[in-house]
Order: sequence, then C-alpha cells, then structure tokens
Amino acid sequence: MKSNRAISLLIVFSKVFEKVVLSILSQHLRTNNILITEQYGVRKGISTENAAFRITDSVLKFINQ
Repeated sequence: MKSNRAISLLIVFSKVFEKVVLSILSQHLRTNNILITEQYGVRKGISTENAAFRITDSVLKFINQ
C-alpha cells in the first residue's frame, strides 16, 4: 500500500502543476496578443463551431460576389 500512495500523489501534483502552467501561459499569450485569431478549440470561449461558422460565412460571401 505504501508504494501506491507515492504514485497517486505524483499524479495529483502533476495535474495541479499542469493547470498552473496552463493558466500562466494562457494569460501571457492573451496579454501580449500572441494568439492567432484562427486558433479554434484551444482558446476559452472559442470552439470549433466558430471555425465552421467562419468557413461557411466566407464561402457564402465569395458566392455572393
């Protein structure tokens, strides 16, 4: 039992560390405008549905021209 406890604690630590690093990195990318506007599904509040809408909108605008 003692050997399993160390492994389970390591998993918890790594998940917390991952969230902290992701938070810091995301904040840095947002504040310095490093994110690409066409980056969907990765940024908060922008999903792949937005990408589908943008493609559909672009195709319809091209057809109407």
